[in-house]
Amino acid sequence: MLAAAEAGADVVDVAIDAMSGVTSQPSMGAVIASLEASGLNTGIEMEDVMTMNAYWEDVRGVYSPFESGLKSGAADVYEHEMPGGRYTNLKFQAASLGLANSWRDVKKSYAAANRVLGDIIKVTPSSKVVGDLAQFMVQNELDEVSVVEQAEVLSFPSSVVEFLQGKIGQPVRFLGTIVISRYAPRR
Repeated sequence: MLAAAEAGADVVDVAIDAMSGVTSQPSMGAVIASLEASGLNTGIEMEDVMTMNAYWEDVRGVYSPFESGLKSGAADVYEHEMPGGRYTNLKFQAASLGLANSWRDVKKSYAAANRVLGDIIKVTPSSKVVGDLAQFMVQNELDEVSVVEQAEVLSFPSSVVEFLQGKIGQPVRFLGTIVISRYAPRR
């Protein structure tokens, strides 16, 4: 964030301190303080940040039973490329499907599912599509080669089918053609 600001960025993505870190954005207070120390003043008063932060600390406490239990970030994000919000949601979904003990496999399959889908830009809802395919792969003991080879006979999750039909973005690889032809209405 500091390098971006020094390079002239007008806006950077941060989170209020109480909600920052782990799979979220960097701490707003830390970025503001660092920029002030470097001579790049944001115009945001630290006292205002601290007031907002006190409120969000209390709010976060109320919702703590629903948090993922993650205590820190991990470098494997460079392998699976899962957005932060998707990470915590998918971890919860995987546990709900009985895949809690297979979380490492789900993360590896997320990267494989993304490759199968054409290395798509992962935002809501496309990151969910990749996550749904990853869980499907783990549940059915599929790797990316077997997904492609068996595409015409697999019953993919509805989000994956809708993505491949072009209802959620545009698929870019051949698997989309196989699945679309299977599910597309006949003319």
